[in-house]
Amino acid sequence: MIRLGVIGYGVRADMLMDELLTLPGEACLCAVADQNPERVKALMTKKGSKEFLHAMEIDKIDGMLRKCPIDPESIRFYRTAEEMLDAEELDGVLVGTNCNTHTHFAQLVLERGIPLFLEKPVAVSRKEVALLERLADEAKAPVVVSFPLRVTRIVQEVRKIIDSGAIGKVEQVQAFNDVSYGFVYFHDWYRDESVSHGLFLQKATHDIDVINYLTGEKPLRVCAMKSKQIYKGDMPAGLRCSECDRWESCMDSTYHIEKTRNDIPRSDYCSFAVDTGNEDSGSLILRYASGMHAVYSQNFFARKGAARRGARLYGYKGTVEFDFVSDVITLYDHMSDQVTTVKVNTPPAGHGGGDSALCGNFLDLIRGNVQRSVAPLEAGISSVRVCLAAKESSEEEVFRNV
Repeated sequence: MIRLGVIGYGVRADMLMDELLTLPGEACLCAVADQNPERVKALMTKKGSKEFLHAMEIDKIDGMLRKCPIDPESIRFYRTAEEMLDAEELDGVLVGTNCNTHTHFAQLVLERGIPLFLEKPVAVSRKEVALLERLADEAKAPVVVSFPLRVTRIVQEVRKIIDSGAIGKVEQVQAFNDVSYGFVYFHDWYRDESVSHGLFLQKATHDIDVINYLTGEKPLRVCAMKSKQIYKGDMPAGLRCSECDRWESCMDSTYHIEKTRNDIPRSDYCSFAVDTGNEDSGSLILRYASGMHAVYSQNFFARKGAARRGARLYGYKGTVEFDFVSDVITLYDHMSDQVTTVKVNTPPAGHGGGDSALCGNFLDLIRGNVQRSVAPLEAGISSVRVCLAAKESSEEEVFRNV
């Protein structure tokens, strides 16, 4: 039996535990370190009145049906990670805390030699990056970073096309993420920029990792810009949609998100309040060691059919493009009129099957069945270095070394 522990049991940890506990082989969740155990228990069971769940800030997306029931009574709860790690004999630990504590808890786990599943971004400062680089060099236990996109079926198929030589060497990349559910980054905990550290780190870290993974290139320099054009205003700090007299008239209230747009709200803090952080669009240009460059742009107020996420990768012989939203890969032959389009049929849940692939790899690493992480700590560090440099560049409007 593989004994697992979680530090910071929130929405993401709940999703991942559902994958880990339903995979072949015996694994159990033995211990959780979290400062709000009552919320964790409510999140695990999805039980309680609407008012109770709202008070616990458990929303509809948290209430998705799980594949594997979890009984909180079978789990030991601790207030601190140190208490849990000292008291338990764990085979693996998942860190699912908010962004600004990932490095701290990674250090606690790795210095004890315990296999680690680490949520992204792996760091939020250059000082933390330096610490992680030392830990990566010294680590005696494997690390899987929560980069599910790189192991989705669609990215793996694109990787095969590139490796086949069909487009030649990748010489330029244009990547994009128009986030149809972008309102969550201004309604939910992400809106506290002291915690999320902005959306280059919170969101772009996924997409930069995919570009790094597909090109196999080392990033060197970046310039970036960001804007806050929509999600700004003068509403009172801490205001919630359910308490606001504009609930039915505001187009970004949870009322309209659910009733008019037929979307799923994520919490209900006012996205136009004076304490709402984060940019609502951003772009970067990234230079790689070979001389090639990539362009990436993300937008958080595109909605519905405007949603897209993917990239175009250009070689001399051809171009390949993919889009997670349409689930389509298109290959263009530059030497003929041939255009090949493939519908990938990606699984709908769990980041297109990426979560399951990461979790399976984590359990295999613990068992000793495999030796290589499909999303190693070095990949997390490489991506976060780019995103940190992009954040700095966007604030200073200068080129930054990665």
